[in-house]
Amino acid sequence: MLERQTVTVLLFEQFELLDALGPLHMFGLLPEHYQLQIITTNGQHVTSTQGINMQPTLSFNDVISAGILIIPGGAGVRFAAHNKDILTWLKKIAPQQHIICSTSTGAALLANAGLLDNSKATTTQKNLDWVSQFGNNIQWQTSARWVRNNNIFTASGCSASIDMSLAIIGHQHGDSLARRIAADTEYLWLNDPNDDPFAPLHLVK
Repeated sequence: MLERQTVTVLLFEQFELLDALGPLHMFGLLPEHYQLQIITTNGQHVTSTQGINMQPTLSFNDVISAGILIIPGGAGVRFAAHNKDILTWLKKIAPQQHIICSTSTGAALLANAGLLDNSKATTTQKNLDWVSQFGNNIQWQTSARWVRNNNIFTASGCSASIDMSLAIIGHQHGDSLARRIAADTEYLWLNDPNDDPFAPLHLVK
């Protein structure tokens, strides 16, 4: 049985609320397996795209244990993807984690830190043109709900962060537990990673 893991969510100004809180909610329903924490560059609060302030528990000066690292998307990614402090921290900390995740445009941060090079990944198709400028030889999957490449999970749009989180729970503790969590939250889990029903909406020009 796996030991209790930390789930660390990296937040930055103008992050997407559902990208962060969706996974935190799902993992938080299993406190016997997961401990939640939020980190920002300086330990100061940040504001989501929706105007909600979030107060982190950690800063980059703190040591975080190995576990699950989640990178959300949001309007602020366009600045965060070029933030040298964030990129340096990711390059150092991400390889120490058991699982690394991104949702939506959060994949741009992983890509620009070199963590997605020569691998398969996905992002929101709405912003694929922008995200795909980062990284080297990344095979962007244009119809995937989420993609697992070894220990890296990337999800497409906002609610896909919940589907991905359930997939990770299933991967670590069995699909029956993931299905129970989905049922307890009355969430219709889209559990086929290769089928994102929203992708065609963004591919139609």
